[in-house]
Amino acid sequence: MEGKKNKHLIVGFTGGIGRATAKALVEKGEKVVVFARDRKKAEQYAEGLNVEIITGNASNINDLNNASKETSTLYYCVNVPYPMWYSQSRQLLASSLEVAKQNQMKFVFPGNVYVYGKPQFNPVTEGHPHYPNSRKGRIRVEMENMIIQSGLKDNLIHSIVRFPDFYGPYVINGFTEQIFINALKGKKLKWFGNKNIKTEFIFIEDAGKAMAIAGLSEKSNMNHFNVPGIAPITAKQFFEKMIKLSGKKSNYSVLNSSFLLSMAGLFDKMAYEFQEMMYLKQEELLLNGELFKYTFGELPSTDYETGINKTFEWVKSFYKN
Repeated sequence: MEGKKNKHLIVGFTGGIGRATAKALVEKGEKVVVFARDRKKAEQYAEGLNVEIITGNASNINDLNNASKETSTLYYCVNVPYPMWYSQSRQLLASSLEVAKQNQMKFVFPGNVYVYGKPQFNPVTEGHPHYPNSRKGRIRVEMENMIIQSGLKDNLIHSIVRFPDFYGPYVINGFTEQIFINALKGKKLKWFGNKNIKTEFIFIEDAGKAMAIAGLSEKSNMNHFNVPGIAPITAKQFFEKMIKLSGKKSNYSVLNSSFLLSMAGLFDKMAYEFQEMMYLKQEELLLNGELFKYTFGELPSTDYETGINKTFEWVKSFYKN
């Protein structure tokens, strides 16, 4: 392990959290290898970052082993579209876990709030029961259990860092980035859920910094941490900030009916998959970040105005808006 100290592998680089984690590590002076299927896309995401790009299939252990040479930590940032969660999520994770075990690498995983189900109290601490009320939540629990069992049976050093919804540069899911694009064009912004319920969004670069902090510190070993956004905010307040900062005159529409969304799901796979997660937009679920702050002495927190402006700058550059 001595020769591996300052080199890290990002699996799933061409996504918001993968790119943000790589950026945070590079800014700390670490050497970073990024793994992706599509080299052209990886090069686009790597613009401005001093990283080594290796291409391959995240389900192929040989490809992953090739990328993991001389690396000490594997940041597992792979995500797949909702409709493919059931067939791909666990299998892809299993491949990276196997490679991390074979190469004695620390394994850092970005968790989400799906595992908690409906909150029993707020703000939610790391001790909140995992009681998912959705299929996706149950898959996430299974995935986290795979990581934990690898620690118990195979001594895999790991850390899970849990976040709320992301926003910011390279957060591309067909919904989040479109809101920012529309705001810059003065077009309507669409929201699913209750616009007046307090929620939180974390700026993606804060999430990347939290991943890097956990990955670089032995204090995170075999531990789980919740990392919230800077402060609770309603969708209405967030949209009003966006509209003001965009300089345009957008308005917004709200769909707060699970029934109507389920009807839309008859014709749209993504709407069908999103419907079971609607509760997260209709009930408060706020994360408590005290454990992370106490452990590491900091909690990355970008204010919403700064985060929104940085996202607008990225949209203009990335989409040539």
